[in-house]
Amino acid sequence: MKTKPEIHDPSQKKVQVILTDAFQLGYVLEKLLGFTGAADITVSTFSTGEEFLRKLIALRRIGLVRTARLFTDFKAAEKTAKINAMLRAAYDEVRFCKNHSKVIIIEGITPPVLVLASQNQTRGNRLENYTIIQSKVTAEYCLATLNSLSTYTLI
Repeated sequence: MKTKPEIHDPSQKKVQVILTDAFQLGYVLEKLLGFTGAADITVSTFSTGEEFLRKLIALRRIGLVRTARLFTDFKAAEKTAKINAMLRAAYDEVRFCKNHSKVIIIEGITPPVLVLASQNQTRGNRLENYTIIQSKVTAEYCLATLNSLSTYTLI
């Protein structure tokens, strides 16, 4: 079994850079919610998959995710049609747009925490990069950029 790099409390270590193939994005989100407490999250990704959605649904059930919004690429719509029911259970809002970014913005009781990652919400089992930043200014910038996109919602 691979040793997982440690994820630190973002209030203590405001910038963390991790290169690993030892975990998936859902694990990163779960660890960070352990530090931030219950939070509203905004996620951008090219594509999403069952494993991440199952993790997000579980985090919602235990009260760690209050609300969740997804910005995902138009091209992923065909794939996500197959997992539509899971998308609806995981996210309060799904927005389709031209998107290749991979960002999670966690807005809990602490200043916002962002995860900038190379990994989509799919299992890749490859070396991925995760940059964890605690920054209100960066979170506001990313949210404004995502909210300015021309999008279509999942009905």
